[in-house]
Parts: sequence; structure tokens; C-alpha cells
Amino acid sequence: MADLTEVLKFIEKLEKDNLGQSAYEIANKLRGYTKPQYTTKLWTLATGYDQKYIQGELQGKLGLELVLSGEKIDFGHFIASLSDQINQQGIRKSDLTSWTGDHTSWAGDIGSAIVFYHSQPLSATRITLDEALKRLVSDADCSADVAAYVIGNILNCDRKATISQAIKQYDATGYATHIKTFLTKRFGANILGNQIQNPHTVEAEIRRAVSTYIRLSGTASDIYKSVKNLVKLQPKLGSENNNFPNASDLLTGSVHFLSHLVKFGGLDGLHFQPYQVPGVSWLGKVDYFVNSQ
Repeated sequence: MADLTEVLKFIEKLEKDNLGQSAYEIANKLRGYTKPQYTTKLWTLATGYDQKYIQGELQGKLGLELVLSGEKIDFGHFIASLSDQINQQGIRKSDLTSWTGDHTSWAGDIGSAIVFYHSQPLSATRITLDEALKRLVSDADCSADVAAYVIGNILNCDRKATISQAIKQYDATGYATHIKTFLTKRFGANILGNQIQNPHTVEAEIRRAVSTYIRLSGTASDIYKSVKNLVKLQPKLGSENNNFPNASDLLTGSVHFLSHLVKFGGLDGLHFQPYQVPGVSWLGKVDYFVNSQ
């Protein structure tokens, strides 16, 4: 396990060496020290910044795990997600697409797990969707996604703040507090005591963002037949045709993510009826309940 102090020294040096550059530019430079998969053309499209993977002595310097705000975090994933959370000045090609910071963060993690699950060869030993989610949307990944959003918000609200300063500020507060901030600011969660009062609207927004990611993903373009089949839940859970990804898959993914937020946020378990279609509340809810603990 890497040490946060050493990582912060590295970031502070890069900030000093690039004095005058914005947090957006610094974050994207840091992305080059994570993993090769975070410096592909897709990331250039998403962030609007073309950063090559750094080879040599400092290769993979930030592609590691460490403890931040009291929880283990995939720091490379955090840096990559952060690079798409910070607002940049001016207009770039990335601003003209449907990609958002969600899609290079939690929504992309969940969507990638669903696409991976359905892309497995029939002849192979297939893993379940739950197993795919556990592998590709781990607690360390979820912690990275929450950190990227909260720290990105700190930097967007204070243009004079540096990434190293924002990380220190984040680390000084317990992770449960950050989860509540994430839930309220990103999903409009109404939290009273330890209870989320509107879990159906929170889940709907998660499902909507994941469905958008999958429709945008080139690897999934031939899998989905229509937006309706993708997002509309059937009257009974599990009654859909499981040969193709569908709304039940999206619900499984969103509940998996919610379970992390509930557990690490110290919140009461959820028991609610999800909307049939996210964002179309007038169509009503399904007649069954789902749980997230």
C-alpha cells in the first residue's frame, strides 16, 4: 500500500514545475502517470486533453492503491476520473459530446461491468453480473469515484486551490461525510438522520447515467436495440429476456453502487420501489421492492 505523503510530494512538485497552469491542466498531466488505459483516445475525447502515458522511471507512479479519508482507494482511477471532473476554460470538442464526468467515473464503471458480462463468449466459463460488478466496481473504485467528484467540486468552486491542497482537505474529513455530500450534490438525495428519503429518484438518476454511457460506448452499440428496452423495467424483476442487457441489468448495477454508498456512508438500508423509467416519474413505479444494504 502506497503512502499518501509520498504521493502528495510528487503532485506538489509537478504543480511547482508547472506553476501558472490550471488544476484542469495539472490533473490531466497527472493522468499520464497512472495506467495506459487512462491515456487512450477515448480519454482525450472525454477530457479534451491529449495526455500520453509516461514511460521510464516514473511509469505508473500514480497507478496504485492507498488510504484516503480513511478508506482504501484506487488512486490511479481517482486521478483519471478527476481529470474529467474539473471545469476547463473555453470550449473544447469534449464539450460538444454527450460524455460527462459521470461516464469516466461511476457510470462508466457500472456500464463497463454490464457490457463485459454480456460480451463473454458462450463457450467460456461465464461469471455472473454480480461477480462482474464486484470485480469492476469494487469498493476501492467507488471510493475513487466519490473522491473525484467531491475534490473536483472543491476545485471548481475555488479556482485558486491546487489539487494537492484539495486532496489534503478531503483527507481531513471522514469518508461517510463525503458520501453524503456526493449523494446530495450529485443526485439530489434528501437525507434525514441516517435515511435517504428519496431513494427512488437517486436510483433513477444512476440508472439513467449508466444507460447513457452504454449507448455511447462503441463496444455496446450493437447490443442494445432501443432506449425503451434498455431503461424500462418490467412488472416483475427478472422477467425480461436475459440474452441482451436490459433495465434489470441497470437496476442491478445501480443497487450495487448504492450498497457501497449506504454501507460506507453509515446510512440505513434502502427498501423502495424504483421508477419504471428513470426521469419519467409519471409512468409510475414497479410493483416490487428492491433492497440495498
